[in-house]
Amino acid sequence: MTIPSTAPGAPDDRTAANRRDFLKATLAASATLAGAAAASAETGSDALESSELLALDQMATKPSTLAMSPRVTYLGGPTYLIEIGQFRIVTDPGFDPQGTERSEGPGHVLTKVMAPPIPVDKLGPVDIVLLSHAQHLDNLDNEGRRLLARVGTTITTPASAAMSLPGKKVQGLATWASTAVTNAAGERLTITATPAVHTSNPDLREAVGEVTGFMIEWQGSAGGAFYVSGDTVWIDEILEIAKRFRVEAGILHLGAANVPAVGENYLTMSSAEGARAAKALGLKRVYPAHFEGWRHFSQGSWSIAREFEKAGLTEALVLLRPGESRNVVAPVSA
Repeated sequence: MTIPSTAPGAPDDRTAANRRDFLKATLAASATLAGAAAASAETGSDALESSELLALDQMATKPSTLAMSPRVTYLGGPTYLIEIGQFRIVTDPGFDPQGTERSEGPGHVLTKVMAPPIPVDKLGPVDIVLLSHAQHLDNLDNEGRRLLARVGTTITTPASAAMSLPGKKVQGLATWASTAVTNAAGERLTITATPAVHTSNPDLREAVGEVTGFMIEWQGSAGGAFYVSGDTVWIDEILEIAKRFRVEAGILHLGAANVPAVGENYLTMSSAEGARAAKALGLKRVYPAHFEGWRHFSQGSWSIAREFEKAGLTEALVLLRPGESRNVVAPVSA
């Protein structure tokens, strides 16, 4: 299996041990896929449709209660599948094919350079989509919109909720507002909108548009809440988030995204800002997002690994490959 580098010619700093673990999981998953394919051929059933999800079970334990460790699956770009108890949550859904493009202004073309590891139709049921904003293609693409049409709840900004998004229930949350979601098993999550700013240039913030992050809390979480930064640069309000919540793990949107319209400014955190945010929040596990898969991301995994090492946060950093799953567990030394 060939994994594309996160920048042209850039080395992949995911550790050799991680590569070995991923290879073992991939081989085991391949056996599962072959078995599912054989079963489908013999019975004419739809067994093959769930083979991608069966492959995840070879890599990490699927939680069935809120007391179990959540499972995190990296789907490329800003997109993750988060499983907490029986909840299945997708962040900033991007499932368009490699090569998808859209002009978002003069000299401003977003180009996707990575195919999704799991097609949207193979993802299975989704209870919640956490959408940091709807105005940019790399955070909500065409296939992502199709996903919204079948999810139970989409939580986003008030501005994005007013954009006539598809879906059964689209809820806009103002910063620091919270909502509770209950599933058929009676499990309950509390989701709070957290501060986020989409550019380091204050003069451009209105033009770039409203964004949000999210904090996910649930009863029985031993380690603390789960944070999703959304598309934000470093802002001092991250320190306020740290005061209000005890956070165990989080997805940080890094990549130092840049387009001509913002000049030398970034649209998401740089690798150094990500390390600063991780340290400020006391994260025991950091899952980078938004650092590969689109041409306008300027800092890849090699940069992230370097800055987290400089900050003494190597043990906290979890750089997954597209399609790879891991359970959220604290480092041995924590």
